[in-house]
Amino acid sequence: MSCLNAEQQRRIDQQLRLLSSVRAMLPRGSTPYFGHMRLDTGMREVDVLLASTMRTGPAVSFIDWQTAPLAEVFFAYDEGEEYEVEVGERLVEGRLLEKNLLGFDAGELVRIDSSVGTLLRHMETGWASLEGSGRPRMTPRSPSARRPFRSPLEVRLDPAQQRVVDLPEHRSVLLLGEAGFGKTTVALHRLVELQRKAGRGFRGAVVVPTEGLSRLTRLMLERRGVEGIDVWTYEAWAASVARPVFRDLPARESVNATAGIVRLKRHPALRSVLADYVRLRPKPAQDEERPTRSRARASRVDLEHLFGDRSAMERVIAGTGGALPQAIAAEVTEHTRIQFLDMTEVEYAHVRRENLTTVDGLRIDAGTPMEDADSVDVEDYAVLFELERLRAEASGAKPTSLATYDCVVIDEAQEFAPLELALLRRCVRPGGTVIIAGDAAQQVDSTSFFPGWDAVVAELGVPEAERAVLEVNYRCPEDVTALARSILEPGRPAARTESAITRGQHESPFHLAVRLTEELRSLQSEDPTASLAVVCRSPEAARTVERALRHGSPVRLALDGEFEFRPGLTVTCVQEVKGLEFDYVIVPDASASTYPDTRESRRALYVAVTRATHRLGLASAGAWSPLLAP
Repeated sequence: MSCLNAEQQRRIDQQLRLLSSVRAMLPRGSTPYFGHMRLDTGMREVDVLLASTMRTGPAVSFIDWQTAPLAEVFFAYDEGEEYEVEVGERLVEGRLLEKNLLGFDAGELVRIDSSVGTLLRHMETGWASLEGSGRPRMTPRSPSARRPFRSPLEVRLDPAQQRVVDLPEHRSVLLLGEAGFGKTTVALHRLVELQRKAGRGFRGAVVVPTEGLSRLTRLMLERRGVEGIDVWTYEAWAASVARPVFRDLPARESVNATAGIVRLKRHPALRSVLADYVRLRPKPAQDEERPTRSRARASRVDLEHLFGDRSAMERVIAGTGGALPQAIAAEVTEHTRIQFLDMTEVEYAHVRRENLTTVDGLRIDAGTPMEDADSVDVEDYAVLFELERLRAEASGAKPTSLATYDCVVIDEAQEFAPLELALLRRCVRPGGTVIIAGDAAQQVDSTSFFPGWDAVVAELGVPEAERAVLEVNYRCPEDVTALARSILEPGRPAARTESAITRGQHESPFHLAVRLTEELRSLQSEDPTASLAVVCRSPEAARTVERALRHGSPVRLALDGEFEFRPGLTVTCVQEVKGLEFDYVIVPDASASTYPDTRESRRALYVAVTRATHRLGLASAGAWSPLLAP
């Protein structure tokens, strides 16, 4: 601590006067606001306080730091700079004279961070200046060189990895290992090697659970000039094989199926109910009003009879052993009822078209409970094929052939449901091979049920698959790997030193957003070719963080796989990043409320931290997650 200079004392006096003037507007003891700006608007100087709500008083104005356009000035400009901000349809201009980041304790001002330093108040001794900024850093600085990105197909394999690639062509493979241990690398090398040996006529595919990993895989293959390998998300592949077979499927896929509905349709307990259904209905159900000419042994109408049957859904739930609540049965039947209704545009087709046109250009049902009318769930594709298979088996016939590929890579296989794996099995030609890559610790899809690797290889029809456990980490710094292991295994010590990891605990989401913006701007200036990812727990959290960061940094929000794989800042969430990697990763919500001590939280945080290839930052607004305790 050191004595105050004149400018520091002026700042303290000014902030105390402001606080006094707003006391009447706010309950005593609350945190009144988080930051202060003094702006020269060209006509006068005004004080603006950044808070969680908007208020206007006789002396100062409060703005909502998350939604007010003027908040951009605090995040994106330095003292003395002229600003331009769009507010509605007008451009607001001025100059930022002063900004202060404030900390309160029981409504009393105890900290001021500004361009003149960090000022702290002690009840006994009063105010003093803290040497240095005193700010927790979220992106560690280090002189160590950052490795440039390389496609897995450009990596030189170690002897253990090469042994897997060189296995006999007819041998299927199960690749296991921790995050960053090279599973995808080995899988793609083996697929390309099998293609080279087979020559023309070989067909290979890679099937992954997420669009982001699908895009990255295509990019990796393109960079190495590899052609003739199809890359699919499971959802896109299932739709591509189902629609030619089941001709009565609607064009639209649902958008409002709840997580509970999806969980039920992916749960292995559904299988026994499907078998019972086929025994009662050995022939496909038909829509009497719109009969189909499809020759398939299942139809969309089967879905209406199956999922619209409340008692059948209750039997599925009973078979889950408590994994699904009884209320899901009602959700499924109501969702199914809506799916078999006509869209409003169809129901009122007799009305003049201009009278059915909405102002926003969207469908009439968009955003209403009827939005899923005349739609199919992605999960229904595997269900229809299972019904078709059961009926073929009962009649002594063969199910529809889907055998297309000589070799299929299934990456992040822990995320696939049993019915989905069984369907994927049917796309492999007789004598073909399967390459399975996965890590049970990265199973974070809450709608899936991982049955174990023995069950996975059995569903895929390759119980004799060669098992290879990779044991060398090629992605993360050693202390990040040690941290990741300690997250998964309670009681396991992390690394003694964390040279590649920094931790920053903050008073509020506002303080975190300010620090994060400052750090990211600095990092992008120092390392403009780096890839940076802010990985949140959920899509909703990612949207909130992106809105906060856009005030001060160019930022891309990557949900639904919308990654660009180029330098810059991306905000995303855990579900999106399996199989991906970034130079710098920041986990901004590593708090006790976001990551409590549960199995699901352990796996999610493990996935988040193991995306970092160079540096990892952990941040929290409030108490740390117990999973990160030293």
